[in-house]
Amino acid sequence: MIFHEEDIRDGTAARTARTPTVKSSSNPEGRSFIHRLLLPTIIGLASLVAVLVLWQRLITQQRTKVQLVTRSEILFVKNKIESELESRILPLEQLARRWQVRGEPDDVDWSSDTALGMSGSRGFQAIEWVDPTLRVRLVAPQAEKDAELGSNFQSDVRRRVVLEAVAEQGVTLVSRSVELKSGGRGFLVCVPIFSNQKFQGAIVGVFNYQELLDPILKDVAQDDWLALYENSEKIYSREGDSAPGEQALALETNLVIGQLTWRARVWPTPETVARARSPLPQVVLLGGILMAGLLAFAVYLAETSRFRAREVTAVDEQLKKEIAERERVEDELRHALKMEAVGRLAGGVAHSFNNLLLVIQGHARLLQNSLGSSDGLQKYPKEILKTAEHAASLTRQLLAFSRKQILQPKVLDLNTLISQTAELLPSLLGPDIELVLYLDRALGRVRADPGQVEQVIMNLVVNARDAMPEGGRLTIETTNLRPYWLLSAHPEREGQKGVVLAVSDNGCGMDEETRSRIFEPFFSTKEKGKGTGLGLSMVYGTVEQSGGSIKVLSEPGRGTTIQIWLPRVEESEEIAGLPQPREPLEAKPILGTETVLLAEDDQGVRHVAREFLKMKGYRVLEAGNAAEAIRIAQECTEPIHLLLTDIVMPGLKGEELVARVISIRPDVKVLYMSAYTEDAIVNLGILAPGTNFIEKPFGPEDLARKVRKVLETVPG
Repeated sequence: MIFHEEDIRDGTAARTARTPTVKSSSNPEGRSFIHRLLLPTIIGLASLVAVLVLWQRLITQQRTKVQLVTRSEILFVKNKIESELESRILPLEQLARRWQVRGEPDDVDWSSDTALGMSGSRGFQAIEWVDPTLRVRLVAPQAEKDAELGSNFQSDVRRRVVLEAVAEQGVTLVSRSVELKSGGRGFLVCVPIFSNQKFQGAIVGVFNYQELLDPILKDVAQDDWLALYENSEKIYSREGDSAPGEQALALETNLVIGQLTWRARVWPTPETVARARSPLPQVVLLGGILMAGLLAFAVYLAETSRFRAREVTAVDEQLKKEIAERERVEDELRHALKMEAVGRLAGGVAHSFNNLLLVIQGHARLLQNSLGSSDGLQKYPKEILKTAEHAASLTRQLLAFSRKQILQPKVLDLNTLISQTAELLPSLLGPDIELVLYLDRALGRVRADPGQVEQVIMNLVVNARDAMPEGGRLTIETTNLRPYWLLSAHPEREGQKGVVLAVSDNGCGMDEETRSRIFEPFFSTKEKGKGTGLGLSMVYGTVEQSGGSIKVLSEPGRGTTIQIWLPRVEESEEIAGLPQPREPLEAKPILGTETVLLAEDDQGVRHVAREFLKMKGYRVLEAGNAAEAIRIAQECTEPIHLLLTDIVMPGLKGEELVARVISIRPDVKVLYMSAYTEDAIVNLGILAPGTNFIEKPFGPEDLARKVRKVLETVPG
């Protein structure tokens, strides 16, 4: 939902920017030769393909001509066979009609009638009269009497089937292929004889395939091979001794013979195909190959002459790209250095300013306590304290930007934190802004300070609200992702799992210049008096200090999306959402009588802290440096209950001082104080678990409550 192709492109660019240019160790002249050969090879192959296509078309045209001739031949074969067979069947039908009128034939009439019918149509093997019992009674010509006369067709399945069908249907039928008594194979044409609608027998014409079809097809398709099939059985063939070699040019057609269908197949002989062939395709092929080679060689010469110019242009373009990329990286580096320098300056100023604020606030509270509650001068220290609190708030934001604030991180679920924070947002946003949450149910956990994360969300929401003065839509989204845009600034995080929090609005958006400066302290596009310009600076510092990264996507008129990436941890949740509220102030004063060793190098801060402790009844031993604190710990004969020390001390750091004092007095308890620190005990501003700490500036009640809590803690 919240990541688009831009994120991937940015990540790819970042990886590319970090990838050093590797020069090939191969021979540049060899690469140049290969490149010069590429285009000539393509053109030569293209020309060769064109020649082959033309050659194939010429061959196809020749084959088409042969097939056209073959098609005309097979149509002629079909028409001639069908017409010739009809002429053979007609005398049989005439003879059947004559005997249908006369009745049963006698020998004289039978011989004369059949001789007349057979003389007009060649191809008859015999003409037979079969009586209703399917027995042959008469046969013509006379030479066939010994073979067929008296035969009973009841025992011959194919003859019986066709004769029974003739008797039943009363029409002329043609039988399937049968074995002839005189030898060979042929077929029967059966014509029924009826008298008074009673079947009187049939006139059967017997035909031999070869003897019938040879005269018919003698002068037909003489340059071709010819075969006839009844179903899959070859009934006639006119082929050479060897197997035909041009089967691909064969054509087939169906012939209708009575109720049967024959299939005729015709294909040209090799001699016919050879006569139809032309030498033109071979000439075109050889000439085309030669021309393709010459053309490729000419292109190679031309490409060689232009290649050097292209090389110079390519090197020039590559140089321009490298310069542009270097300028981009330098801009990013300058921006990062600028932010780092500003952060260091802000951190240093905040540290010193916090000490000054502690002194100011401390003396104001001392002054306030010295005045009676009814004194009219009370308003002056109150105003000083109010202004100091505001200054302390600005200082905390500067510390957040400079990544020097003190964090107390816990393993938390961002979804829970966001859901709890969202309950407070409708009153902040107003009725014109719609709040939408898209929270990933499988979101991983992060380690961060819940109070600071809450402040980050609130700052982003306020900025989004201000960008939508006429109302709009505010979206808060979470998801698990490893965004590639991290790699440009943090290459060491490649492959690290993370959680992304995104806050989007459809407000006015920002241009490139504004987007590049939004995290700078005191930079603001709001009207004067409507903002300090530290809100997004605090967001930037908190995210970076928590080990995360931040990205802004925005265009004028198209809204803004701020994406925050935090590293994912595989630990159980320590806190369910927002930090616990501060304990309510106790009605009775928080007093004590214990001895406190106060170690602080700043004289003003030490003086204020001392007075705060004395106000609450504590006995205070002061030390202006670490060596003095160690000396007091060694020489003091009375118990020392608490060591209150600044983390950054001249000579020894706070943790080193604590170690030395504890070695002298093992029972002493420790409370750290600081405005900010880079000390190892807090690991870049992140407190170690169990560390007792109070942040400057603080008031007398804050200090007293913290000291009392540390003193009353039972050692674990």
